[in-house]
Amino acid sequence: MSENRISMELATELVDQIKGLIDQMEEKLPFLISLTSDERNSFPKLSRENELFVEETIRAAQTHKDVLPSYIHTNEMAKDLELHQQLGRIMVRLNYLHEKVKDTMHIAGSEALATALVTNNMFQIAAKMGVEGMDSVSAKLSELFDSRSGQ
Repeated sequence: MSENRISMELATELVDQIKGLIDQMEEKLPFLISLTSDERNSFPKLSRENELFVEETIRAAQTHKDVLPSYIHTNEMAKDLELHQQLGRIMVRLNYLHEKVKDTMHIAGSEALATALVTNNMFQIAAKMGVEGMDSVSAKLSELFDSRSGQ
């Protein structure tokens, strides 16, 4: 058997509290938007390289307001850039948390599956040795495993 890297139980109340905290985060950000894949691809993407371009454009626009038509709203451009940067700082933290949750979930699932596979082998051996009741247990587990793996 491999090392058991994690052994933890989350109380239902704690899971509910965490989900509540996520709900609170969403409530604090009511302006968040969900895009379809097509919509996401239809908009230009602000990268670090063109972020510098936007910053310099804002500075130039503030310095040379008299050159720009009234329908160019540089204050909105500045607000959008600031929001982008603020959300980026939040995203860094969320991505870090997301990766830790995903990796922990991966290890927990991997450990459960590895132990289940070894346990299943024990049931199969017991069935082959004629241990009463193990035929049906072994058959059911084999059926579930085969349907899961598409065999």
